[in-house]
Parts: sequence; C-alpha cells; structure tokens
Amino acid sequence: MSTPEYDARDVLDRYVATLNEPSNSIIRDAEELAYPKDIVKFVLQHCIRTITEADKQSFLRSAYVSLGNFQELNEEERKAVALLGEIGPPHPPGTALQEEQAKRITDVAAPLQAVMDRLKAEAAVLAQELKSLPGPD
Repeated sequence: MSTPEYDARDVLDRYVATLNEPSNSIIRDAEELAYPKDIVKFVLQHCIRTITEADKQSFLRSAYVSLGNFQELNEEERKAVALLGEIGPPHPPGTALQEEQAKRITDVAAPLQAVMDRLKAEAAVLAQELKSLPGPD
C-alpha cells in the first residue's frame, strides 16, 4: 500500500481556511479538517523550516499550536461541544436563564472534560515540538 501524495499548498490553504471559519468553541472537531492532522502537521513543520519571513513564521507557529484544538470526537463529545456553543455567554446570576444555563453546562461537563484534557496535552506536545523547529519561539 503506497502513501498518498498531498499538495502542500492545498493542505496549507485548506487548513488556513478552516482556521478562519467561525467557531463557537475552542474545541473543534478534527472532521472539519480537509486532511488528516498528521498531514497538516507535517506541512506546517515543513513551512516553519523553510519560510523565513517573520510575520509568516509567527502565523505558522500559531497555526501549528492551534492544530491541537482539532480533536477526534465521539458522538457524545460532539453533542457536548455543540451544546456548549449554544449555551453562549453567561447570563446574570440569580436569573432563570442563568439557572438553565448552569444546568446545561453540568450536562456537558464530563464529556467536555475528557476533550479538554486531550486538547491541553496535545497543545503541550505541539508547543514542545515547536521549540525544536528553527526560528523564533
């Protein structure tokens, strides 16, 4: 079985387009990505190693760490992330809306905690990997 070939420019362009799409949550479904995360990661590493312009380096490094926000979600986690996006900003304490919001947050807390733990762990790994790549930290 041979490894499929990818156009690095297309991988990068489509990842940037995905990053620019509005999202209601820091947690994003890896299914939003046009290419597998490992391919996007490889292309970003290559670009970080070869592109020298400071502004592009800064963007690429930020995009590299942002890759950690894209997580493989099971159905329960996917529903929890969607519900979190619907909950919106906090309502004033003591109001009926705030009480309803608090109940809904409780309903999604457990699945989201697992995703957040994975996200934080992956972000730490990506930040560490970034230190090994050439260019400013």
